[in-house]
Amino acid sequence: MHDRPRVFISYCRSDGLRFACDLRTRLQEQHPEIPLWQDVISEQGGRNWWIQVTEALDVVEYMVLVMTPDALKSETVRKEWRYARQRGVCVYPVIGSQGLDFAGLPSWMRDQHFYDLDLQWEKFVNDLNVRCETPRVPFMVADLPEHFVDRPKEFNQLIEYLSDR
Repeated sequence: MHDRPRVFISYCRSDGLRFACDLRTRLQEQHPEIPLWQDVISEQGGRNWWIQVTEALDVVEYMVLVMTPDALKSETVRKEWRYARQRGVCVYPVIGSQGLDFAGLPSWMRDQHFYDLDLQWEKFVNDLNVRCETPRVPFMVADLPEHFVDRPKEFNQLIEYLSDR
């Protein structure tokens, strides 16, 4: 295995671990020239896990995002997506299970191509072997809390008050 990973595998352990491990194994066996980072084999004990994640995302070109229902709800996976986009890492979502709620995706992701690896394995691998060309998204606002209550009347009054001064 190479010292510097090129592809970061992101997933939610509760429903994506098996898919992510199978994907890693398949890539390692069929394409050993693509160095990978996955927490279950790459993290070092005794070190802060988030620091290790950000160190990996600082050097990789690609994040392969295993999309499962729990990944869509996971705060940790969202933090990884956000950090990767801030660093200019190409995010390649792959369908990790059936029954994904595409309406629940973040707006930036709804227009992305989702790889179905049963049908698009060769395209997926070819795309990982091309230089990543994506702009950084440095100033991303965090998602609104789940129980956010929109208050347009109060918000508009505040804007009016602040802009009158």
